[in-house]
Amino acid sequence: MSIEIKQLLIKSNIVQRQECNETDSAEEGLAANEELLAECRRLVLDILRENKER
Repeated sequence: MSIEIKQLLIKSNIVQRQECNETDSAEEGLAANEELLAECRRLVLDILRENKER
């Protein structure tokens, strides 16, 4: 009988910028956040799917 241990570790740093007047950088930041959240959701769903297959 084999035992497999997996761990999902997410580290983040929150940086407050002095100049947030540029809409392009704000839109890019939101797009990057959405992309990161989508990837995290995909990874979590993959882990859950793997657990159900066992």
